[in-house]
Amino acid sequence: MERKESQSVGDILRLAFQENCMQDHLDEWKAIELWESVVGRNLAAMCRRPKVEAGVMTVGVPNASLRHEFTMSRSSLRNAINHAIGKETISEIRFIS
Repeated sequence: MERKESQSVGDILRLAFQENCMQDHLDEWKAIELWESVVGRNLAAMCRRPKVEAGVMTVGVPNASLRHEFTMSRSSLRNAINHAIGKETISEIRFIS
């Protein structure tokens, strides 16, 4: 058997994720993990863990005034998350009770 060009394990995994459309799901998980660093530990603790489906992040916020503040700054939150990921993963953020 003849050896071809060698590749790192990371490159092989990255290619497998891209070919199987798994990269989008990984990016959505990254967005969920970034939520605390974007809003801060204290505010994140007041919210339920975000969920992301088809680019829409949904965050449960039981406090009405906090939900209003988040709603007013949703575009900057979305931009911060997408910037940290390096691409447009989150298209919308919804805040629910």
